[in-house]
Amino acid sequence: MSAPVTAAVSAAVALAVLTGCAGELATDTAALAPHTETPPSEQDKNWLRTIHQGNLAEVQEGRLAQGKGTTKEVKSIGKMLVDDHTALDTKVTKAATQLGVQLPTSPTAEQRAEMVRLQDATGKDFDLDFVAGMIKAHTAALAATKKEISGGASPAVVALAKSTAPKLQEHLTVLRKAHSKE
Repeated sequence: MSAPVTAAVSAAVALAVLTGCAGELATDTAALAPHTETPPSEQDKNWLRTIHQGNLAEVQEGRLAQGKGTTKEVKSIGKMLVDDHTALDTKVTKAATQLGVQLPTSPTAEQRAEMVRLQDATGKDFDLDFVAGMIKAHTAALAATKKEISGGASPAVVALAKSTAPKLQEHLTVLRKAHSKE
């Protein structure tokens, strides 16, 4: 063989060997650092689902309050709930997607029934029912969030719960203040 042909064959063989090795290196993950994210526990998954359904319901009910509320305060609370729970749900949905947690597509049956009840309420009755329902919902959401903070397994979900708790507490304070005026 001539020198140029030998060099070309050597280069081709070297390329084939390197390409083969590169393929093996790319698929051999044993040498890589282990994934350190703790998979979400059932509690973590349940919290994500519960908070997501609450967000869906509170956004819908907040919109209803913006339209049907008889006072500026109820309308303002409705707007706050729509804005804050929309933002929170974006974070919840992102976390659930990253962790492979399937979220429900609608509020619970109880939440849907509450929405129907509110749609039928009018005037001052609407305001009273809306605020009372939101106090109940936020009390439950805050309790579930505190439980997640103290006993969750996934650091990502626990961190999200920790960042959520102050906003839920703020909502509850505003709602209780509105309730005491009525």
